[in-house]
Amino acid sequence: MHQSFEQPMVAPIVGEAIAGEAAQTLKQVKQLVKNISVNTFDLAEALYKVKKNKFYQPKYDTFAEYANSLDIKLSKLYYLTKMVEVLEQCGIDRSIYEQVGLSKLRIITRVKVVDEGKDTLFEGVPTKLLVKDLVENANKWEPEALELRVKEIQGLVGDNASAGWVNFPVTYAQRAAWEKAVALAQLGIGSVGKDENTGQYKDASVGSCAEVIAVSYILDPNNVSEETEPDGEVEQVPVVSEM
Repeated sequence: MHQSFEQPMVAPIVGEAIAGEAAQTLKQVKQLVKNISVNTFDLAEALYKVKKNKFYQPKYDTFAEYANSLDIKLSKLYYLTKMVEVLEQCGIDRSIYEQVGLSKLRIITRVKVVDEGKDTLFEGVPTKLLVKDLVENANKWEPEALELRVKEIQGLVGDNASAGWVNFPVTYAQRAAWEKAVALAQLGIGSVGKDENTGQYKDASVGSCAEVIAVSYILDPNNVSEETEPDGEVEQVPVVSEM
């Protein structure tokens, strides 16, 4: 006598559970955006949950498209999402990091702890450990000192420190020539990694391109001779410091 046994319908049930969780999370985000003063950490966790699990699909192809559909400033949405992502990667529980406060957490979580699937290091030490230490001892750090420490970990000190914005007037012809030069520099440099927010590959910054263009001009022997060596009397360009 042949007996048949029906296989339990596990997959559809799991799929329905995930779909239900996705719908609930998306609804939660909308509600929290409307009442953002209630608890920003709730919103941050919900946004990261949407990104991590791709709950924005199939309505949106990317998290960036979903982000644009929400009534919240994109810069705030992205830093809240990244904040939770970094803290989770470091294994830090909300019960610990919530006490630190958003302002200091925003500074601390600028650090990239994972790059292309590998843990990043600073002076041979995993940056995850450094971030964990900063969070656990955040009350001992003044914001200015914390900012400097994070920049050190990021490598944004010394020659790599920000020097502000350089502003100077140009004609339409000069601007067109400059933009063409920047485009050529970006093409030559190639992609410099992925945007942490959108996941899209990004071009070199204008600052990086400016350095390449300047160095190329300086190293070209056709542009330098004894008569053309600069004597130090160079017109000063207005520099606007970053806020």
